[in-house]
Amino acid sequence: MKAMMKISSVVAAGVFSITPVGLSSAAAQSFAAPAAAVGTSTNSAGGQTLSLAASAEAARCSWGANPPYLSGRTVNASVWSSSCPGGFRYTGVLQRKRWYGWQDLASKSWNGSMGFSLSKGCKAGTTFTYRSYVVDGVGTHKFSAQRRFTCR
Repeated sequence: MKAMMKISSVVAAGVFSITPVGLSSAAAQSFAAPAAAVGTSTNSAGGQTLSLAASAEAARCSWGANPPYLSGRTVNASVWSSSCPGGFRYTGVLQRKRWYGWQDLASKSWNGSMGFSLSKGCKAGTTFTYRSYVVDGVGTHKFSAQRRFTCR
């Protein structure tokens, strides 16, 4: 007969317990998370796997991309991450819309909490729609609002 187990955790303390379900004679057991379980590791798909303590830290993590803006003959956009663990990887990209889809103009990758400005010069008289986005290490994208500019 297989024993059913109930697993509960207290992330902040790094403690979890395993309680047998349906077996009155078995007692609950608690375990402290080992020191190695408080960070991140790379899984086989290249993404990050969180441990108990890192899960709490990641919950405070925020990241994204601000809408592009025109400054003279340069299109700029800022991309950022804040309160994110150092093992988390992000890539920010500035794009413009073309008849065949979105064209990458500038990109920057980083780990942890940082902010960058992406920029690309534009030719006078051209009009395009621009956007920026940030993608995290597991493939989640966050897009900015789109903006249309005529370069002067």
